Amino acid sequence: MMRSEALVLTMMVAIMAAGVVDAAELPLQRVVLFSSGVGYFEHGGVVQGDETVAMSFRVEQINDILKSMVLQDMNGGTIGPVTYAPQDPLERTLQSFAVDISDEPSLGELLSRLRGAQLRVVSAEGTVVGTILGTEWQEKTAGDNVVEFEVLNILTDEGLEQIPLYAIHKAQLTGEDLSSDLRLALEAIAANRDVSKRQVQLHFSGDGQRQVSVGYLLETPVWKTTYRLVADDEKSFLQGWAIVENTTDEDWEQVRMALVSGRPVSFTQNLYQPIYVDRPEVPVQTQVAARPKVYGGALEEAEELEMAAEPVAEAAPRGPAGPRAMLRAAPAADMAAGFGGGLAAEALERGVTAAAAGEEVGAMFHYAITQPVSIDRQQSAMIPIVNTEVEIDRLSIYSREVNPKFPMHGLRLQNTTDLALMGGAITVFEGGSYAGDALMDDLGPGDERLVSYAVDTEVEIAPENTGGQQIRESVKVVNGVLIAQTKQTDEVTYTIKNRADAARTVLIEHPRRDGWELVQPEQAAETTRDLYRLKVEVPAGATEELEVRMEHPVTERIALTSENVDRVTIYMRWDETPDDVKQALQRIVQMKQQIAELERQIQTKQDRLQQIDDEQARIRQNMEQLDHDSELYQQYVAKLTAQEQEFDQVRQEIDGLVKQRNGLQSELESYIANLTVD
Repeated sequence: MMRSEALVLTMMVAIMAAGVVDAAELPLQRVVLFSSGVGYFEHGGVVQGDETVAMSFRVEQINDILKSMVLQDMNGGTIGPVTYAPQDPLERTLQSFAVDISDEPSLGELLSRLRGAQLRVVSAEGTVVGTILGTEWQEKTAGDNVVEFEVLNILTDEGLEQIPLYAIHKAQLTGEDLSSDLRLALEAIAANRDVSKRQVQLHFSGDGQRQVSVGYLLETPVWKTTYRLVADDEKSFLQGWAIVENTTDEDWEQVRMALVSGRPVSFTQNLYQPIYVDRPEVPVQTQVAARPKVYGGALEEAEELEMAAEPVAEAAPRGPAGPRAMLRAAPAADMAAGFGGGLAAEALERGVTAAAAGEEVGAMFHYAITQPVSIDRQQSAMIPIVNTEVEIDRLSIYSREVNPKFPMHGLRLQNTTDLALMGGAITVFEGGSYAGDALMDDLGPGDERLVSYAVDTEVEIAPENTGGQQIRESVKVVNGVLIAQTKQTDEVTYTIKNRADAARTVLIEHPRRDGWELVQPEQAAETTRDLYRLKVEVPAGATEELEVRMEHPVTERIALTSENVDRVTIYMRWDETPDDVKQALQRIVQMKQQIAELERQIQTKQDRLQQIDDEQARIRQNMEQLDHDSELYQQYVAKLTAQEQEFDQVRQEIDGLVKQRNGLQSELESYIANLTVD
């Protein structure tokens, strides 16, 4: 429950002698407790004519009251406003008084804020009455020290006087308004520490006697359930109790009670404290001062006057488009349509029904207590909700995560009642003595649930992972995509040794994984979201083995156009690959190898072109330093000529190889795109 950090000064509304009904005359009749931490409380009674019902609530409950209160006045009555004292922030309340003490001012600061007030001061030098001018600090030499002290400047009939604050024995405001405001401010501070109740007044209007009801939600402790299970082979008995706490300030006397388990959305909201919105400060709009204007001839002058008149027409709208006309155009019937009684009455009826019958709101468990309940305030009670025979099956439940060696003594409990059982603790008794404790989830009518309550040390279980393998199943090609089907397996063997004198029904919980299928045994006794439950019957003194095998199918899809040769040849070596698929893959491999060889030759020749280009650059650099008629220069010319011829020849060879490679690549892509081999 939200608690406000600042309580405002609130004047408790006095209950008038006539026309006011005390809340005790509208007694609490019904309580509905929800497991989400709220409770619905309904009062009912009779009012006569126009009456006001005064109800008191703790401050921290007011927000829930304002958010959820539902009122009904039957037999033709009407409901008036619900009135209460608002909760303004303390600082804002203190600042509203003529004397602002919100920041805990000192005496000097307080007197300074009271400038202009009439004050009677009693000091060591006598009594002075006058008007406060203010305070100031002064210094005085005392031996070798300089002492600072504050003085009060006060204007009296004899003139200005100064009184040191340390010399003041008593100060009294002579004006009643300021004195009253100061007292009210101090009372507001005192009320800030007050955790007493606040009063809410409900107004009912009508003729004669009428039945009225008041319902609201409050924060309540979560109600809880506990069970006792007497487990017997011939006859088992279940007893369930609800634990309810009355933490309110009112006794519950012979109230109708219902307990609801569900997850309705519930929240708190600060509705009690007034909220103020910061508003922007907008400067006052003023008209621009008129400026002198030199006008031209008659035509120009008429045009200027027309233009100057237009803003005046826009600033003062007239006719149906104006704001006043719009307000007058709204018929009184239209304005009152939003306050009609039909929709409000329908919503009121729905609100009461939903609170009174919780099973109609979502998927909830609803326990209607058949006998009236009485619980004193600040007291708790255990209320019986289930008392019936049930059916059980004895089991030894094994879970490696709970205990890797021993299973748990357990029961399969079947709910043979017509009630949905809320989850809770179960105390199990066997053979007339305590056997252990268990926990149970919510259990609907006719449903079954496993519960375990003790370690079964007479049965030992040893799980062993016997490994797994990958099984190849099939390989095919569809539209150029190779599809390989494989299967992964996982095997676990549970060895179960029963040392007891009686046979055991062992229920083994084996993990369930997404994408994995249980193959052995073919079917589980039970399947949950995360587990397989496998049943094994183990005779007395015997040892049994349970082999569990799970398989996970894996489908690998490979686009043959993008895979390299080594990847494709892997599937050619599988025995599970059909011969026609192998032949198709072999052709793809050969074509890819041919393309790879052509690309190697192209790269080799491109490297040769780069070598020729580098050599020619070196030769030309050397030729720049030689005489054109020299023998070496002529040798360089001959070498350049030969290289140019080789360069042209190599480039032609590259063009031929590229053309050959591109043709082979197109042939390969066309072959793969149309290839389907099952």
